[in-house]
Amino acid sequence: MKKLLAIIAATIFLSGLASAFNISVELKGSWLQSSERAFEDIYGDELIMMYGAEISIGIFGPLEAWFEGSYSLKKGKLSFTQEETKLKIIPTGAGLKFRFPVEEIDFYVGVGLNYYAYEESNPLGEVKKYGLGYIGKIGASKKIMGGLMIGFYLDYSYCKLKPADFGVNIGGFHIGWRLGYEF
Repeated sequence: MKKLLAIIAATIFLSGLASAFNISVELKGSWLQSSERAFEDIYGDELIMMYGAEISIGIFGPLEAWFEGSYSLKKGKLSFTQEETKLKIIPTGAGLKFRFPVEEIDFYVGVGLNYYAYEESNPLGEVKKYGLGYIGKIGASKKIMGGLMIGFYLDYSYCKLKPADFGVNIGGFHIGWRLGYEF
């Protein structure tokens, strides 16, 4: 009898874990609004377009681990010489998010750490810097057919780097869209 109860309890427990272990894969696009005046002087006040992907894995219940990578390339002109300069920002990160459904929409909030690669090149030279920063996330998604989902998000990231004789935050507000599939 004890073995039977143990098997039933284990089955219930493991079925709960299996249903909590969902995986989603998403393609993302966003606009980054830098919080630094130095970026506006060189790259204009236009938003910086970023593209990326994210994988989320259910841990237990509404808690998920997320892993993401993004890429952006922006061209501008140096302040004094007006020569072309190129900026690449490549963040990769991981963290946790908490999903909570409301009717047919899944909302989430999350936090994590990003590792940033910053590269700037122009006729005066090249600068490559790397640093660790943080990110906060909120967003929502809706399944539109089977596991196919669309959504939007607002993130805030922060990473202070010193590419010259002054420090800059290469993060800022990201507003974007998501297209993905949940398995």
